[in-house]
Amino acid sequence: MEAWTISAQELYDEIGRGGIPQILDVRNTDEFAAHRIEGRRPVPTRNVPVYEALDEPERFAPDTLDGAVIVCGHGHGSAMLVPELAALGKETRSLVGGMQAWSRLLVPVPLDVLPGPARAWQLQRPSKGCLSYVVGVPGESCLVVDPARHVEPYLELVAAHGMRVTHVVDTHVHADHVSGGPDLAAQVGAEYHLPPEDSTAEIPFPHRPLVDGEEIPLGAGSVVRAMTMHLPGHTPGTTALLVADRLLLVGDTVFVRGLGRPDLTGQAEDLARDLFRSVHERLRPLDATTLVAPAHWSSTEEINGAGQVTTTIETVFEATLLNEEAIELFVEEIVATLPEAPGTYDTIRLVNTGQVRPSEDDLEILEVGRNQCAASTTLR
Repeated sequence: MEAWTISAQELYDEIGRGGIPQILDVRNTDEFAAHRIEGRRPVPTRNVPVYEALDEPERFAPDTLDGAVIVCGHGHGSAMLVPELAALGKETRSLVGGMQAWSRLLVPVPLDVLPGPARAWQLQRPSKGCLSYVVGVPGESCLVVDPARHVEPYLELVAAHGMRVTHVVDTHVHADHVSGGPDLAAQVGAEYHLPPEDSTAEIPFPHRPLVDGEEIPLGAGSVVRAMTMHLPGHTPGTTALLVADRLLLVGDTVFVRGLGRPDLTGQAEDLARDLFRSVHERLRPLDATTLVAPAHWSSTEEINGAGQVTTTIETVFEATLLNEEAIELFVEEIVATLPEAPGTYDTIRLVNTGQVRPSEDDLEILEVGRNQCAASTTLR
């Protein structure tokens, strides 16, 4: 049976190598429309509800390619279909854990930009286009930034490099995904940092706001320091971290191909003005070669040849919109491009500030689908 299965990590890797000829998604059509497998390369994908495929496998077998991967919600329906297709001469594999496993997948990618022994990793979450980070000194301390809900991959990465997590930072109150920040900080005994400006209610779990300009030492003797930088715009409290003057963990302020949408707290015009000022007053003075690492990506085209989702300060300011002198034109352009925010975003914000506590099943439903945090993806 093992030859008939594939893990989420293996699927991601094989898609990147061009080794997956087809994906057969056997979930219901509405589930397929809301969320599907996307890797570093496009893969031809079919959607056939599992009850249809199991009732008449011979009808769908001719259009199913050898080597295809079958995907369902939790891996049960796909596991039943694989032997049915094998009996008809088709070699396929079932995604173990289905879309639930795919949703939890985090892929660590090194960012080799820091001095001395310091290391940084970008953890990519393909199911949502979300990015989080581990930055520290192997054998000493580290911080985790914008962690996803399931924290095991961070614990495994940190343990593999003998590091101790001292700080967990959410750059802002996220609206597109549930943060694992409070849970991770509680598990490892680290300080948790969240901007209180992003919440309209008192946050009930332990946290300490970062002060603009505060420095977080990483490693004995402060080999590397991360400096906090308040960047209101996407949200009122958004805080970036500048590490060793070389790496900027910028949250949702700017992306490889866009800017963070300013409307998720109901203050679109005011926050668009804040975003303009943040970008021009705080980011433009930075060294042009500073590596900018955002909290999201919108398209696989934003993944570079090294497998990273990064840009530079210089490239950010090549964007036509960011070179506009008039703030009024900037605000008009940003607000005019805003798509409607998903209906789940208000609820996710409440979860991330501790105001509501959904069940595990409800959390999975809330997180379905890619992020929609960019105001524009056509700035260049």
